[in-house]
Amino acid sequence: MSAVEKSFSSAAVNYDKAARVQPIVADVLVKKLNGLPSRILEVGCGTGGLSVHLVKKFQGSEIVLSDISIEMLSVCRHRIGGRAEFRQMDGEFPDRSLGRFDLIVSSLCMQWFGDLSAAVGRLVEMLRPGGRLVFSTLGKRNFKEWKILSEQFGFCSGLHHYPDPDHFPWPSGGQGEFEEMFLKERHASGAAFLKSLKLIGAATPRADYKPITSSVMKNLLKVTENGFSVTYHVLYGDFRVD
Repeated sequence: MSAVEKSFSSAAVNYDKAARVQPIVADVLVKKLNGLPSRILEVGCGTGGLSVHLVKKFQGSEIVLSDISIEMLSVCRHRIGGRAEFRQMDGEFPDRSLGRFDLIVSSLCMQWFGDLSAAVGRLVEMLRPGGRLVFSTLGKRNFKEWKILSEQFGFCSGLHHYPDPDHFPWPSGGQGEFEEMFLKERHASGAAFLKSLKLIGAATPRADYKPITSSVMKNLLKVTENGFSVTYHVLYGDFRVD
């Protein structure tokens, strides 16, 4: 089990209570979907925040909901019932035996992929002619406040390297574009911010992160005791196959 899978599996039960930005992002994403796709694949369905919109909006479609975490899938299955097919799958390396789809969607999952561009290419290959890949992920200015504060204290924040929407290598065979959205989230302190990430399974640092000493972290968190705000840099990607 990977660190990401383990982290999200442990957060499955309490995820919906702790997630604040994720439902907002999913609501915006579903409004970008249109048409009558006959087959839909959701990558990284989690507990079903986007899935509930999909089964309501596309009642005549065949829908496959996938996630790397079997615990997340279990919560989603309980929420959705028999309206969709469920598949445990690492969305970065999708199961081609599922066939082709008219629409592939994903909300705040793909930032965990090791190579987003390559993963997008693999997902696009599973689209039918005229099909769409519509997803939300995080951009390069995500949590900029935490990054700046970490640098002031002389250490690497552990934040993942998120894409620059102006220089993203979209695959050939279609047209892709990004839209950006910035969301502020206020926390009681820096410690509360870190706890919030753990509660939604999003506290896994990048692979080359070197943990800092407890004394340095204590000094850093002390300056945030009166409140700490972070910015979510959300990217909405939309690729349509020719």
